[in-house]
Amino acid sequence: TYGTNNEFGFDYLRDNSFVAEPEQLVQREHYYAIVDEVDSVLVDEARTPLIISGPVPASSQSRFGELKPAVERLVQKQRRIVAGFVADAERLLKERDQALEREDSKVARELEQEAGLALLRASRGFPRNKRLIKLLQEPGVEQLRQKTEFFYLQDNAKNMPQVDEALHYALDEKQHAIEPTNQGRTFVAKAAKADVDLFILPDVGEETARFKQEYEERKHALYEEMKARTELSEEKRENKIQNDLRVLKNKYEDAKRELYSTYADRAERLHAIEQLLKAYTLYERDTEYIVENGKVQIVDKHTGRALPGRRYSDGLHQAIEAKEGVKVQAATQTYATITLQNYFRMYTKLAGMTGTAETEAEEFHKIYKMDVVVVPTNEPVVRVDRDDLIYRSRREKYKAVIQKIMEYHGTGQPVLVGTTSVDVSETLSRALKRNSIPHNVLNAKRDRAKQESLIVAQAGQRCAVTIATNMAGRGTDIKLAPVVKDRGLAIIGTERHESRRIDLQLRGRSGRQGDPGESQFYISLEDNLMRLFGPDRVASVMDRMKVEDDAVITHSWITKSIERAQKKVEQNNFAIRKRQLEYDDVLNSQREVIYDRRMHALKGERMQGEILEMLHKVVEEIVMQHHGEGNLEEMRMDLRRLLALEFEIDRDRFFALGEAGVVSAVFERAVEFYERKRRGLAEPFHLFAREVSERKKEDAVERVFVDFTDGYRRLRVVVRIDDVLATGGQEINNGLERATMLTLIDERWTEHLRSLDEVKEGIGLRAYGQRDPLIEYKMEAFNLFSDVMDQISRDVVTFVLRAGPLAQRSAEDKQLRPAGRGRQRGRMDRQRARARKDAAAPGFGGTLAGGGNNAAARDPSARRRPVTVEERVGRNSACPCGSGKKYKHCHGRT
Repeated sequence: TYGTNNEFGFDYLRDNSFVAEPEQLVQREHYYAIVDEVDSVLVDEARTPLIISGPVPASSQSRFGELKPAVERLVQKQRRIVAGFVADAERLLKERDQALEREDSKVARELEQEAGLALLRASRGFPRNKRLIKLLQEPGVEQLRQKTEFFYLQDNAKNMPQVDEALHYALDEKQHAIEPTNQGRTFVAKAAKADVDLFILPDVGEETARFKQEYEERKHALYEEMKARTELSEEKRENKIQNDLRVLKNKYEDAKRELYSTYADRAERLHAIEQLLKAYTLYERDTEYIVENGKVQIVDKHTGRALPGRRYSDGLHQAIEAKEGVKVQAATQTYATITLQNYFRMYTKLAGMTGTAETEAEEFHKIYKMDVVVVPTNEPVVRVDRDDLIYRSRREKYKAVIQKIMEYHGTGQPVLVGTTSVDVSETLSRALKRNSIPHNVLNAKRDRAKQESLIVAQAGQRCAVTIATNMAGRGTDIKLAPVVKDRGLAIIGTERHESRRIDLQLRGRSGRQGDPGESQFYISLEDNLMRLFGPDRVASVMDRMKVEDDAVITHSWITKSIERAQKKVEQNNFAIRKRQLEYDDVLNSQREVIYDRRMHALKGERMQGEILEMLHKVVEEIVMQHHGEGNLEEMRMDLRRLLALEFEIDRDRFFALGEAGVVSAVFERAVEFYERKRRGLAEPFHLFAREVSERKKEDAVERVFVDFTDGYRRLRVVVRIDDVLATGGQEINNGLERATMLTLIDERWTEHLRSLDEVKEGIGLRAYGQRDPLIEYKMEAFNLFSDVMDQISRDVVTFVLRAGPLAQRSAEDKQLRPAGRGRQRGRMDRQRARARKDAAAPGFGGTLAGGGNNAAARDPSARRRPVTVEERVGRNSACPCGSGKKYKHCHGRT
């Protein structure tokens, strides 16, 4: 706990609540790492960066609730439109067949083209429409849709807008992207009762440039007008010009503020609409996420487990919460981020182990420079891996799976059923209950964390039936009961995963240490993998063979064909991860620079030299900005405003010295002021530290903190009493510079990360201009980073030179100050009383330092008036104003 402020702004620290010292760092140097389940960590998780986030000052979660009804109506309207297209496609295909029977080929061709367009529009509008999925399984229908799509994708998809114009938005499941059409935008704006220009963002750069040009033109016209006013004296003309320019400038500043406000409001609304659309169309409950205890929890698609504490970024999680009707949590912003690839590449030596890394050997070598070595099994594998069984519909597939489970159960052979989502595991569980088959279910929805290993370990007992999402409980050995040793564990996969490794992990639960076993996957053409990435030949073969819905086909080349499709998906995912790494490499080089500077600040290394270097740079910028135009007074105003520095020089000497001479003169004066300020803070603080160190042992204080302010920003500095004594009080200045550097680096870096996210979001569009988005991103990131470094230098120097300790105000306005934070009773009362007495160091109190115009506020070495201290008013005491209320409910409530 800490005591309340005394009149000199010192607080006593008696715990480790503040991370202000290198000893409080929690991460060591990166020497070596050995990663268990290395493929899961370095491959599966590699698309999700590590992020440290925190709450944003102003959250926009209300926008999601406000816009939810409009987006919900839009989605419902789109689904009705898609249902109409599916019905039209069915009708047109039936009429085409009738025309073919009449041998009217011309009419049949026209009807087929119309049916293909209806199918394409339906698949782009709502590809998960069950009636559409079933229709696409009929002979020749999927081929017709693909043929139509290829036609409209010709010539860089220039005809695709003709397809989407009948929809409210176009959906691309493969790219996980959604784009509203003009019709959809108009519908949302009307449903949200918003401005018709809701989806039109003003061009801030162009509008600002126009404002500036108009201002310069009006300024020039004003000067010309005043030249013609010969009846006025030169002084009156100048005053008139300055007054008119001030009015004109205020007018344009108001217009700019309104422009920025309009842009921010519309951008916020558009962002909320986009995320809500994604939540309603691309994210399904019990597949991508679950809802438990009023909270939305992400489901890991690789393990099937819930990921408590993790949230989708960029407002998507809030959109899903609004969709599900649970409390929308506060938005977060990114404080720090790094990809897993770059994090683990920080280690000098890196190794790992897993049972399924061979398929990703190329990625391990290219990204991590790691070689994959296959270790032979202890005993030969005798498990029988059967070819996949292919069905037309999911319904028939699940029916066959239940039948097979019942067959295994009847013979007593244990069976482990692997599913890809919570929804599928629950569906199978309900079917087994109807057939009175006892079983266990492990998924993200059923909180069995403590029992998971036990349930999986018992999955090898006689008649055991276990349903698990992907690899729930892996790492636990499944012991076979003696009575089933001769048959082993049966594995049933209800769907192929995008990654072959996940399927191999499921199969690998059976046939361990030479035990017998068998595995087989059941697949339907309606599965996501088959629907989005499946080989066309499978559907065409089933069409030629005229396979009915309840029939099944199995063949080794079909199994291999599906594995090739999986390999394609893996290569595509690898390309995505590699591209993401290339973008993060740009950020990584900047991260190394900023973290190196931050570490030096934390350790207090090279601080004074860096401050003087920054000071020279800021002085140079200010002088260069004004010297060329001869704006002496404006330069002096900027020096006073930014550096609290009074610089006296006459106009003749200003021009005689030249730009470089003025820079040297101002810098010399600024260094003098900087050194004087350090002495002005150090001397009284050193006296205070000596008095504190002479106290009795039981009242000894190791650290204190001081609140500093420049009139705009408040910052807390933590120092050790021993360090203060050892440096003659200069530790308070060192602590101020350290804290300023750390705080401002963190603030500007957070803003920089947000800016880079915005750049990355739209940089891909530059490919249409025949420019490489990665190179464009590197250039944009470099320019932004240069601006950030300049801004950090200016902010640090500005705060260090302007800031002073935040002291108690005088007795006249003390009643208006908020009550102290500490409790007003017992031993703490006595501690604060002693603190007030002991902290009364001569010359180190007084007015609020920084941001004022008087010399005492700007110059800490100026003599200050002593402070009159009154007794504190307790929070529950009567307010001194005489209102009869408690102080905390009256003048102390703020």
